[in-house]
Amino acid sequence: MIIEDFLSWVKTAPDGPRADAAGALTRAWLYSSMSEDERRGAAAALTLLLDDPCLDVRLAVAESLAASANAPGHIVRCLAHDVEDVAEPVLQNSPVLTDEELVDLAAQCTSRLQVAIAQRRPLSPMVGAAIAEVGEPAACAALLDNARAGLLVSSIVRLCDRFGDLTSIRERLLRRADLPIIQKHQLLRALALQLENHPAVPDQARADFVSEAGDKVILRLALDAADDELPLFVEDLRAQGLINTRLLLRAVCCGRLRLFVHALSVLGHVPVDRLCATLRTVRPVVVRALLRKAGLPLRSHTAFLLAIDVTRRAETDFTCDLGIDQARLLTEYLLHELQDETIGGDADIVAFLRRFSVDVARLEARAYVEQRKPEALKAA
Repeated sequence: MIIEDFLSWVKTAPDGPRADAAGALTRAWLYSSMSEDERRGAAAALTLLLDDPCLDVRLAVAESLAASANAPGHIVRCLAHDVEDVAEPVLQNSPVLTDEELVDLAAQCTSRLQVAIAQRRPLSPMVGAAIAEVGEPAACAALLDNARAGLLVSSIVRLCDRFGDLTSIRERLLRRADLPIIQKHQLLRALALQLENHPAVPDQARADFVSEAGDKVILRLALDAADDELPLFVEDLRAQGLINTRLLLRAVCCGRLRLFVHALSVLGHVPVDRLCATLRTVRPVVVRALLRKAGLPLRSHTAFLLAIDVTRRAETDFTCDLGIDQARLLTEYLLHELQDETIGGDADIVAFLRRFSVDVARLEARAYVEQRKPEALKAA
């Protein structure tokens, strides 16, 4: 069928056959051998089809052109601004659209079409940043699900700021290995705060529940944190007012020595290297001065001094964490020593250690069970 005949026929043809013919003409333009004049005529016919009142006709053209890098640019761009059904396959697949165009389209289009853009494979960091900035929640979820999306750290941070309170986004963010530790803490702490009003938590225990949950989040993150992440993490904790005596006692008793040292460094304005050397080598009076400079109350100094002394005798250099078995022994030793009134242990410090020793014992038990699982499976 020559182009002139097609244009004459299409004016009166029913919608269904017209849509089939539009798809066939599009595929012929892409894949058939045509003379230059025939290609110009086919391109003109396709251009006229952009104004066809039948959605199925325009959709047939869009679906046929969507994946082709050789598709006529003006037709692709017109389809990209059509109704959702027509624009979706083009926005999701067309290599003709540039990153700059996709950024502009993401800012103007509906949530459904933002999802289509977010699902492009691959997706450049530039377009990913645009979705993170202006995308609706569904588009941002699609972005996080796209394994071939290039996501900058700044885009991940922006997603945390915008939608960290949405369960669907938060869960996806927390599964990412490239989620910065500060944002991971932000999301987990928000989750703990949401649990404060859970009906299973007694009214009189809500404040303690949130404090306990918040501390456990920090300690868990500190365990997995790389050495270069800890300084920023600790500084962020200090800025939020989350570093306190209770947290630091927990850190010591859990063997999180790196967190303890970095927190003491920030609070006392002492470089980490110098602080570690001080903890390893000098007299209690100097350590007391460090604790006082860090703002830790006098009534807690005895507990910290004992913990530092036990840790030092274990021949650690304070630059790595203790194993959970060592942490349990340390906690039991502190509790035993501080319960002796002649040492001057403060009652609330002792009460805290007594409660916490149970948590540490549970952690050790879980670690033991997890360690034995491979052996049990192998034996089975």
